[in-house]
Amino acid sequence: MAGGYPDRTALRGGAGGLPCRMFVPLLVLSAGCAPEVSTNEVVSVPWSEGCENLNDLYCGFPWPSDRYLEPDPTTVTGLRLAYTPEFIPPNDAGVGGDTFDFEPYRRLDGMSPSTRILTVFDRPADLTRSELGAVPGQDNIGDSLLADSPTVLLDLTTGERVPHWVEHDARADGPEETVLLLHPAGRLVEDHAYAVAIRGLVDAAGTALAARPAFAAVRDGLHTDAPDVEARWEDMQALFASLEAAGVPRTGLQSAWRFHTASVDAITGDLRAMRADALDRLGPEGIGCTVSSVEDDYGADTEWPLYRRVRGTFTVPSYMEAPGPGQRLARGADGLPAYQGPDEAPFTLLIPRSLVTPEPRAGRLLAYGHGLLSEGERTVSSDMFRYVADREATVVVATDWVGMSNADEAVVASALVDFSDFVYTTDRLHQSMINFIALSRTFAGVCRGLPELTVDGVSLVDPEQVYFAGGSQGGILGGTLLAVHPDVERGVLLVNGAAFPFLIERSIDFLPLDPIFQQWFPRRIDRAAVLPLAQHLWDHTESAGWLPHLTTGLDELPPKKVLSIVALNDQQVTNLGSDWAARGAGLPLVEGTARTAWGLDTVTAPYDGSGYVTLDLGDRAPPTTNTAADFNDDGHSTICWTESCIELIDAFLRPDGVVTMPCEGVCDPD
Repeated sequence: MAGGYPDRTALRGGAGGLPCRMFVPLLVLSAGCAPEVSTNEVVSVPWSEGCENLNDLYCGFPWPSDRYLEPDPTTVTGLRLAYTPEFIPPNDAGVGGDTFDFEPYRRLDGMSPSTRILTVFDRPADLTRSELGAVPGQDNIGDSLLADSPTVLLDLTTGERVPHWVEHDARADGPEETVLLLHPAGRLVEDHAYAVAIRGLVDAAGTALAARPAFAAVRDGLHTDAPDVEARWEDMQALFASLEAAGVPRTGLQSAWRFHTASVDAITGDLRAMRADALDRLGPEGIGCTVSSVEDDYGADTEWPLYRRVRGTFTVPSYMEAPGPGQRLARGADGLPAYQGPDEAPFTLLIPRSLVTPEPRAGRLLAYGHGLLSEGERTVSSDMFRYVADREATVVVATDWVGMSNADEAVVASALVDFSDFVYTTDRLHQSMINFIALSRTFAGVCRGLPELTVDGVSLVDPEQVYFAGGSQGGILGGTLLAVHPDVERGVLLVNGAAFPFLIERSIDFLPLDPIFQQWFPRRIDRAAVLPLAQHLWDHTESAGWLPHLTTGLDELPPKKVLSIVALNDQQVTNLGSDWAARGAGLPLVEGTARTAWGLDTVTAPYDGSGYVTLDLGDRAPPTTNTAADFNDDGHSTICWTESCIELIDAFLRPDGVVTMPCEGVCDPD
């Protein structure tokens, strides 16, 4: 089964393949071209139409690969994504392949900079040893930069090695389908070429893993009868020359390939265009709001009653083809999202008693982003939010993350059946970012003086203190919102991480949805291949696509100050994903944090800037593999309500805010 999919193999022979483009890495220009190989021999190798035939064990591997990029002079990178029907494994009902909607992917000009890297050998490697140095794992990432690292990730644009770590897919169906996962330690750079090289890996018996036939032939300077391999033959010779210039000889390579990342414009262009148009339509104070419900003394029978809960809708510019879940972005003739008219989004606003007594005064406005598939109203109406609002004299306002709210649950689940449906989630998340911008601007602006938000002629909202905080999903998506929000200069990301496909396999929250995924994609190797494909679309709206620009700025987007607070051993958002996000955004560790992370500087509080803090609530350690814990100690949900966390947030979300460390020694709220 050369292609790796049932009934998807093709007879060898015939013309075809991708048009050849000379991907000559910059490193080769100084190293010289690959030596000329003089041979007329053509090696017959296993290959399948539409597959990445450097590895015949599974159609789509190795991945990501330039096999699925084609030349396009109209894009920033000069490339365009060009997945084949054969690349997409069909689900158990035969949906996939020819029926897959490739249009959202063809809008991109490269691979995701937030990708993980996958390949497979005919048997698993023993990752505790190699014929060279130590195999880099999550606890020895720095070893990946050593000259004798068995795995190499090389930035071909700069010639620098890229830190990473390696693991096996612990969910594999069997040894022959065990995917080798290579995780970059942080986000890659947009519009850069990268090489992956693997050498010196051995199996459990200490026997070296064999290169696959097509790759071995090209490595040894021989031609093959695989059209897609031959279309890249010269490119592969240039790749070997680049690797040799970086100290990685071609002899002994078990696998090597290259890929090119997408441009900043391709990843951020849609949302930035929507933002520019929406700001013009919103004006400096928003469009308006309608109050539908006022509840004085809300929660009067609890320990932390409010002065008032206000609910209603606010007006947003809409760019969706139609309201509601399961819709796509409307696009104009230029291909960018197009304004469709005004729409109404729900809001819930809390006014604490501490802003009214002993006399009314204005407090800061905090927009909050809710967690996984929840809703704004339910989240902020809880006892915990009423307590925090009152304690910190803060007006809290929330809306839904449309695209990943309770109303979108069925659409999200449908993407686990037919991955073509995933674009309905990510398109709608674009609209969600516009809604959150409108939320803050409206209630710090045109609706600030509503009678419901005023006591004795005093507005309870201070328009000079506008902030954002998001928890879990709200922290994951909140990094993007902070990057594009024109009115928020600093924000807090709680129990956050980045790269959803990486996060969910390690999250206990995904367990209820995983049976759906398994039912429609019974082969684990198919699930392992299709899930990271989604990162292409996640990049547009989750923080993975925006991290470097969050704290450094991007063109019209100024840099922001960000405080990330996570729970040690979080079983819902893995600390590995939080570390990855912190490295991507360049957040420093705050001295006293309960967890250190490779590659981050450490700073001493108090100081004015961004920071990354881990609090230890006593949660047990989850598995170290790409599997979820079967227990939930719930530090993920309770961390935000510890005194340490509240003090951190309160000190940070101020005009003169600073990063503090409210603990003596290692920060343990108990």
